Amino acid sequence: MSTSNQDLIQTGIVNGQGFLQHQAKVNNTTAAVKAGELVYWDASAHLAKPLDTDAHAATILGIALQPSAVSSSLDNSSAPLEKTIQVGYGVKALLKTTAAETYLEGDLVYIGADAQTILNTTGANVNPVGIISHPAGVSSVTGAAGVSVQVLVYSRSFVKLAN
Repeated sequence: MSTSNQDLIQTGIVNGQGFLQHQAKVNNTTAAVKAGELVYWDASAHLAKPLDTDAHAATILGIALQPSAVSSSLDNSSAPLEKTIQVGYGVKALLKTTAAETYLEGDLVYIGADAQTILNTTGANVNPVGIISHPAGVSSVTGAAGVSVQVLVYSRSFVKLAN
């Protein structure tokens, strides 16, 4: 699977409208981030990167609110490689489902095939990225191509940094 730049944010938890966010450093050359991708903190590189494994989900930052690179007709040749992006957490985002899985309200979900896809079967996964939060009146959703669900996205890294 592949990801694309998308605004996947549905709602936040602060005052029912806003959500928590933080700036995180990225390097567009070595690990470009697309808007709507789940991102984690790489402690050795000191950068945010697209989430790619369950092990990296242990340091999930949240969901990228903007891409690390913006197409432009301007000459960006002298722009620094290291930039910052806004990362949202404690926010409901629409993430792609994994085929044939059933998503119930309150299910913990884990990284799926890419940084915008989730699954709810634990298997070897031990680091959830969020929790299913269906809209009123929806009790379950069956995963399939093109089907997304609302996920309350976690952040473990910002919580650790704040303590």
